[in-house]
Amino acid sequence: MQQLVDDEIQFGEVEHASPQESLRPDRNKHYAVVEYGSPDDRDLPIFVDLDVLADMEDHALSDTSVELGGVLLGQTCTDDAGRPFIVVTDSLRAQHYESTKGSFKFTHDTWEAITRERDEFPPELAMVGWYHTHPDWGVFLSGMDMFICDNFFNKPLDIAYVIDPCRQDRGMFQWTGDERQRVRRTGGFFVMASRFRAAELEHFVAELSGTMPATSSRTVAGAHGGAPVVHLHQPPQPPPPAWQAPAVVGMLALQFCLLALIAWRMIEPPAGTPGESAASGAGEFASEQLVTRSALAAERARNAYLTETIVETPEAAAKLVERLQAESARADRVEGDVAARDAQLREQSATLADLNRRLAALEKTSDESAAKFQDRINTLTEKNERLLATNDKLTTELAAFRKTENAAAGDEAAKTSIWWYIGGGIAAALVLAVGAVVGGKLWLDKPEDETADAEDAPNKEPGTNDQAPVTSDQ
Repeated sequence: MQQLVDDEIQFGEVEHASPQESLRPDRNKHYAVVEYGSPDDRDLPIFVDLDVLADMEDHALSDTSVELGGVLLGQTCTDDAGRPFIVVTDSLRAQHYESTKGSFKFTHDTWEAITRERDEFPPELAMVGWYHTHPDWGVFLSGMDMFICDNFFNKPLDIAYVIDPCRQDRGMFQWTGDERQRVRRTGGFFVMASRFRAAELEHFVAELSGTMPATSSRTVAGAHGGAPVVHLHQPPQPPPPAWQAPAVVGMLALQFCLLALIAWRMIEPPAGTPGESAASGAGEFASEQLVTRSALAAERARNAYLTETIVETPEAAAKLVERLQAESARADRVEGDVAARDAQLREQSATLADLNRRLAALEKTSDESAAKFQDRINTLTEKNERLLATNDKLTTELAAFRKTENAAAGDEAAKTSIWWYIGGGIAAALVLAVGAVVGGKLWLDKPEDETADAEDAPNKEPGTNDQAPVTSDQ
């Protein structure tokens, strides 16, 4: 059993209203109230209107090939002692849903339609829970049902109603406040109607409980356009006639006489055998007599039980029928619980298998990713080694290139210094040559008197001067 829910769906703001004090329907003379199941003292009292219950039953029976559902409208109240109780007075069927045999999915369109329809009701009529069907799955809340309860109907007094239209079983679920079992099924709930429809109410609940065959016809106007019209009323059965008890006694007496005659014929010794030995047939006769007496005792006990049950006390017969019906209902409930556990086990097995498949896929993906990562590391390592080798080669080539370049620079410098020496020598030679030419030319161009003076100069005495002495006119 699995129920799917769209993770992106937004149900809007969940209504939350404080409980209001009110008179319980079972203490209000305006209402007739009948129990469905056996509500326990520790259960939250839940009162469901007869027409609402009939409409949900019709909705569940309208299509048993898929799951159906809707929301419950009503009020959260407290009695004069402060104890809470729930009154469900209307319901809204889910439209535009997606469902299968084992799933029911709310959609955005579903919730928008419910919200629009909800706005047409009085504001005091709030959403107090939800309902859905489990066709031939049993009555329980699956894991996805609990997701709906936890996220959208999680107030302490919210309820959930589950119907199995194939097995004719239904049950209410309430919050417990206990973390170990947050939601549990109640022992039963109450069905209410106007006091003028008491007979109709009792007949309808008896049909749901299985204590009498379903003879009612329920017709719902449209898909959900109005309140359902329920035709359940039957005239009260007249009491049995006075001759019925004597007739039954006479029939039982006639049966007893016939049995006594048969026993007498079996016990009487066979005729026409007087010469046979009495000892030879004593054992067989005793055995037949014992069997006959046992059969007579059993038949007398059965007749006495039937006489006491049917004739003497009609109330005892009614109690016997009621006890048998209760035992049958209890057996059906146990069978439903066993089926629910089987469905839960199947669901858990499917979930476990899915988790194992996912785990295997994750392990496979992890191994593949690790292998790819290791291959990537190996590839990068090889590339790094190639780059290191290339770097060493380039370093060696660069060192050789620099050595060659330095040697070439030294040779070039040496060549340059030689040329400087050669150029300097040539320049010096040119300067000397030019100086010699210029000096010779100047020597040749001197005047003769200077030459003579130069020649005579060595013959003069030092301190002599050819100039006349300068006199002063002073």
